[in-house]
Amino acid sequence: MRKGIDLIGKAVITYDTGEQIERVQDLIFDQDSHSLLGLLVDEGGLFRATRVIPFTSIQAIGPNAVVVPSKKAIVKLRAVPEIRAIMKRNNVLKATRIFTVNGRDLGAMVDLYFDEQTGSVEGYEVSGGLFADAYSGRSFLPAPQTLKIGEDVAFVPVETADVWMQEQVGGIKGAVQAAGDGLQVTTAIAGQKLQEATQTATEKLQETTEAVGKRLQDVNQATVTSITNAIVDPAAQKAFVISKVAEQNVVAADGTLLVMQGQAVTFLIAHEAERLGMLDQLYRATGGPVVEVLSRKIQQTANTTSAQFQEIADTTSQKLQQGADIANEKLREMTRTAAAKLTNAVVDPEEQKALIINRVVECDVIAPDGTLLIAQGQLVTLEIADEAERQGVLDQLFRAAGGSLSSELSNLTNNFLAGHVVEQALGRRVHHIVQTNEALVVAAPGQIVTPEVIKRAQTYQLEQTLLNAVGLSSTEAAYANANKTFAEASDLVVDGVIQIRDNASTLLVVLKERFEYLRKHALQVLEEQRMKQALGRPVNRIILDHKDNIILSPGDVITHRAIELARQADVLDILFSSVWKTSELAATVLLNSSPKAEVKTIQNSKFKVQN
Repeated sequence: MRKGIDLIGKAVITYDTGEQIERVQDLIFDQDSHSLLGLLVDEGGLFRATRVIPFTSIQAIGPNAVVVPSKKAIVKLRAVPEIRAIMKRNNVLKATRIFTVNGRDLGAMVDLYFDEQTGSVEGYEVSGGLFADAYSGRSFLPAPQTLKIGEDVAFVPVETADVWMQEQVGGIKGAVQAAGDGLQVTTAIAGQKLQEATQTATEKLQETTEAVGKRLQDVNQATVTSITNAIVDPAAQKAFVISKVAEQNVVAADGTLLVMQGQAVTFLIAHEAERLGMLDQLYRATGGPVVEVLSRKIQQTANTTSAQFQEIADTTSQKLQQGADIANEKLREMTRTAAAKLTNAVVDPEEQKALIINRVVECDVIAPDGTLLIAQGQLVTLEIADEAERQGVLDQLFRAAGGSLSSELSNLTNNFLAGHVVEQALGRRVHHIVQTNEALVVAAPGQIVTPEVIKRAQTYQLEQTLLNAVGLSSTEAAYANANKTFAEASDLVVDGVIQIRDNASTLLVVLKERFEYLRKHALQVLEEQRMKQALGRPVNRIILDHKDNIILSPGDVITHRAIELARQADVLDILFSSVWKTSELAATVLLNSSPKAEVKTIQNSKFKVQN
């Protein structure tokens, strides 16, 4: 339904030409049939006739304009006899007082609500009068057929007013509150059963929520740990963290504090972190970045290379840097992909765009090619959102504009629950207006919720908003749902919790599969990168399989067959860690080609490098 005052001043646009031709000045309604007959666009004057738009000629009523088929929809008043008769009565809606036939003042009409499809007036907005004694503000008066609107006042029968006032003060709820002491025992027993059922439901819902959060956290932590260990050897991580000062608290899975911020890491702490599978967290908490470690090793190798092999070292460093850049880019790409897939799994991309339009971003968003997509403090437009989606960074823009996965998951849960318990709003009074983005009114302030109102809320998916408007949250509505039958209260609530838990389990399975896929994909990319760097280079140790058969001897060149044999023997990591380093290879070549008098000097130099 629509609110009458919202139409005043709206532009009138023709569908055939798209031209704005008039503006709505007033509404014309029939007080006998309680229906909207048309819109007044020109009151007329001395030399011009009054012009109106019959309701049957209205093609659509939008949030900003009224659409008519063409200019022919606007006609002179004398062409519509039923509207002309209404205009002659000179009835005024605003400030018309409503009285009962025995003289009780019920307040003043200040607006009306009507069905935009049929024109039927569903009710009137009333302010002051007898209603103000019970509530403050304005109320919704349904349009009874017995309401008679005159030139100065409107009258309703005493019976109609009594029914309306009874609904406003709570209807059945008021009757229950006014019941005698004989119902107190029954109420106490029922309240106890409801409290027990509520407590059971709360505990199970909390357990389910904690389980989902814990599993998501475990999967995410396992992925981060696998990637970190694949790049930086755990032994190197352990050696790094000892004696370092933690920059933040590191908490174990059972909630115990492993190390606090500002505390120095001892060998025992590092050993305990390794035992708990948290060494990578301790490594990052003490400032151990993967990329900087890799760059530092490359730089050290380049610095210890002799001037005689400077050109070789420079070439090698360049290739290693390129490999590091490729690996870093792969990791960044995988991280972006994982974040995007997770965000899209929770919030549909179209919903992401709808949520961030006209929002201000909190940080810069950079496109994959390095260009600035949007700067901090800039307003997100539809063009920017479309470009972000095209370049695959819509999820980054969503988060930069304040989008939250946890809040969206909470909204999904609340909306799911609200859709099943919205019937609890039935018979309750609406405290504030409920309307769509197009200004369609689902429920008016002071209106008693009817089955038609609930159906309207379900049509526009505003169940949660309607519950909030009557003073209920989704959880409270779920608890109130147990009032239907006290004997079945526990079963109904528990069944609802089980259904939510099953849906949460399904979501967990989907997210876990996605994380597992991304983890395996990350390890595969890293293995391919290490394979490319190892192929064609010699090894510095013997590589054996489980039966002690030699796969490669020191100095043998790594081939595809050797890699496959090492994979079958589960010694591929040993093979990759045994690749002859550039400094070792250079020293060996120099030893084989230099005079004996230089051998001792070179050996001493090599010893210094190794130590």
